[in-house]
Order: sequence, then C-alpha cells, then structure tokens
Amino acid sequence: MYYILLSCILLLNGTIACGETDISRPAVGAIRWDAWTGGNVTRQVEQTLGPLKYHDRLPWFTEVINDATVKIDGSKPDVMDQEIKFAVAAGLDYWAFLVYPEASSMSVALQQYLHSPKRNQIHFCLILHNSLNVPTNQWPAELSRTLALLQEPGYQTDLNGRPLVYAYAGTGLRFDRFNELQAVAKKQGINPYCAYLGHNPALDFQTVSNRGFDAVSAYAKSSSAPQFTDLAKTVEQSYWQEAVQAKVPCIPLVTTGWDNRPRKEHPVSWEKEAGYYNQTVYPSRATPAEIATHLSHAVSFVKDYPRICAANTILIYAWNEYDEGGWLAPTRGLDGKPDTHRIEATHNILNPIKGMNNAKSF
Repeated sequence: MYYILLSCILLLNGTIACGETDISRPAVGAIRWDAWTGGNVTRQVEQTLGPLKYHDRLPWFTEVINDATVKIDGSKPDVMDQEIKFAVAAGLDYWAFLVYPEASSMSVALQQYLHSPKRNQIHFCLILHNSLNVPTNQWPAELSRTLALLQEPGYQTDLNGRPLVYAYAGTGLRFDRFNELQAVAKKQGINPYCAYLGHNPALDFQTVSNRGFDAVSAYAKSSSAPQFTDLAKTVEQSYWQEAVQAKVPCIPLVTTGWDNRPRKEHPVSWEKEAGYYNQTVYPSRATPAEIATHLSHAVSFVKDYPRICAANTILIYAWNEYDEGGWLAPTRGLDGKPDTHRIEATHNILNPIKGMNNAKSF
C-alpha cells in the first residue's frame, strides 16, 4: 500500500520546510569510515589529501594551510551536529558505522554521534569487522559493547524490528566471534538481521547462509571503467541483477565513485602492497545528477523485488570515504564553504518537498 504523510525537514539554512513525503520508499543508509577525528590514521589521510589537486575532496571542516598541507579535525562536537543536519537534508535514514575497537581513534565519531543532542534525527547501525579482531583478552568487552549498541535508541531495524547488522568480509571475517555474538544476542532476546558485505551475491550467500546471515550486500566496488556511469551500471548488474537471477536476498549497494589515487601516491599503513597500485584508469568524478540517477534506480529496484530486498533498505558507499573515492557528505568548496551539491541531489530523490524543484533552496 502507498502511504503519504506530512513531514518537516530542517534545511541547511536553519529553516523548517514541510511537505508530503513518501514513506513507502526503502530506508537508505550510508557507510561511515571515520578517519577524520584525530590519531595516526588522520595524520595519514592528511598526507593523502594534502596535495592541491585533491583539495576538492577534503572534508568540509578541513583547514587548508597551503598547497601541500591540510589540517583535518572532525573531533569537535559541533562537527557531528552539523553532519547530522547534512545527513537529514540528504534524505538519509541512517548511518552504518564501520566499528573499530572502543579505544581506537576511529571510534570517536560513533561516540560523538551517541552523545549528540541531535542523534534522534538520524538512526544508526553497525558494520562489524575490525572490532571482531581484537586480542582475546579484549573480546569480552567488545562483545558486551556491541550487544549494548544493538539496544541503543535509534538503532536501525528491518521491517520486522530486527536490528540491522552488516559484517564486512574485508581480508577475512572472524565467523567464530560473529556467531558467538549472534548466540549471546539471541539469549538476550535480540535477533539481528545480518547482511554480509562481500563481492559476489550468489557465491557469498552459498558461503554465509548457514553461518547466520540473512542477506548479502557489498561495501564498495572498485573499477577501472573510464566513466562513473559505467561503474554504476556494473554495480546494478553484478550486484543487484545477479542477486535476482540467483534468488539471493540482498541489500543493494549504491556507489558514489571509486578513485583511490591519493592512497596510491601516499601509501597508507592499512593497505600495504594493495593490488590497485597498478591501476591506471579510474572512473570519472560522479556528478550529483549521476549519483541521484543511480540512487533512483536502487529505490525502484527495491520496490520491484520485495522478496529479494526483504530488509527494504539500501546501502550507499559512502558518507565519507574521501580519499578512497566515494563520498556523499559535503566537501570543502573552493570558497572554503561546504559544497552541498551531492546531498542536494539525493534530497530530491529521497525526500522531495512539494513545490521544491531545486534543493538549492537549502
């Protein structure tokens, strides 16, 4: 059934606009990889994005020192509060946080979100991987932390109220700990809906369907295609349509790009001898309109295949993978102000307001 309700949205200029919003559309989330809040990883991405030619990728809160040096500090609480406003304006329903051990600087943004007075404006969920790989003596604490997060207010669920949990294949997933987490969760009355982020829907589901996973998805899609539109078509075919052909439950991935040349030129510690070092052709920079078109295809796909897309959700790569090549969040414009063109474009797809033909009215 098609439902319409009167909704209000906080716009970027601080005003409130109300209108009719279709709430029958799938929930849409975006991956957060939070390397921007301090520590060794932040120092490395300051190097990858330091050269002038990459300054148009910088997070909106970056300070540019000179043509080769930048200072990135997303650790201030007002940064998270503004990010929440941006995400709401984009039409997002939730963020999927890539979870690191609690003591890691990569966990600062999640803590900021949890303590933000604005957190009720956007939901969140977890992408498990790094926190499953802690030393043995740290695992009980991480297990308890994860279970507590699944019960936090505002945790994203599927249509049946099950907490949505992603698990990233990466360089290997600790299935033993993932299954332990599931077992303890169910003893506590928690029954998470689990999606495996892999690379091949049919083969992945054969591997993980008997390991407690309900569906498959993907974190990102690398590509040497010359155009973003080619990358988007590849994602739609190799991830979405192959899931349909194989009758595999999936959460469709929406990409915003792929171009990790900053890391190729300034190698980072977590990707030593990466295969992409030999890549020479990258997709073109996605335009806001191209991202919006790709996203609209995903919304239609979920509606067209409700059995395949049983969780009724979409995952976007990514909110803030600036130096890897996929981002939705505003970058630092040439005038030093946030460039909001991408979130304006997704807003027009996800949360159109009657009479607002151009989200520039933000």
